[in-house]
Amino acid sequence: MFAEIITIGDEILIGQIIDTNSAFIAQELNKIGISVFQISSVQDEKDHILNALKEAESRADLIIMTGGLGPTKDDITKNTICEYFGDTLVQDEEVLKHIEDLFKNYFSTPISDINRIQALVPSKAVILKNAFGTAPGIWLESGKKVFVSLPGVPFEMKGLIRNEVVPKLLRDFKREYILHKTFVTYGVGESAIAEKIADWEDRLPRFIKLAYLPNLGMVRLRLTAKGPDSTVLDNAVETESKKLYALIGDIIYGEE
Repeated sequence: MFAEIITIGDEILIGQIIDTNSAFIAQELNKIGISVFQISSVQDEKDHILNALKEAESRADLIIMTGGLGPTKDDITKNTICEYFGDTLVQDEEVLKHIEDLFKNYFSTPISDINRIQALVPSKAVILKNAFGTAPGIWLESGKKVFVSLPGVPFEMKGLIRNEVVPKLLRDFKREYILHKTFVTYGVGESAIAEKIADWEDRLPRFIKLAYLPNLGMVRLRLTAKGPDSTVLDNAVETESKKLYALIGDIIYGEE
């Protein structure tokens, strides 16, 4: 299963904020065996979002969007999703009650009609309850493709990923296993290491990939194995680890 992450917001593209949402989502998906194929950031602009959705649908099985679900005029994600799916917005009474309860119990300002707008959701969507904010998550399926739209506020997004999205993915979809093992080396540069382990790297099983992650004074070597059988992955990575130690064990100072 492949995923694509789309973050929506001009504030990301002008460098006003750093996109930490994509990193968190990618980590959580990786833990449950879903590979992220691509990460994109787009403007708060309808045609840009529509094009991003169309391209993502051609590449991935799961498309997760964050941002643009607020109550103000620059938050256009829900309307754009409706256009993409030929849908309309309807008021969800449970979401409206949740919003009214939040304002009654936790907010110092009175609820307004602008806040009530957030109870409008696509009629075809499954609603994901946002326990930490007013904008619900949205889950839509089209054929075998899944589209999820989440608020851009990081703590709200994280709650929805952990409490709603990941449990639903675990329950409803078959996924492969992904195993990472990283070796920390010191004192030898990336190119020199690559020369020493070239033959070993060429003979790695096709379901295992090696990545070089250089930094000042050190190079991390990450093995990533992916497949349907976790035992096969564990055994294969362990076997290749022993071969790697035989070649450069003198410069490996730890594992991650």
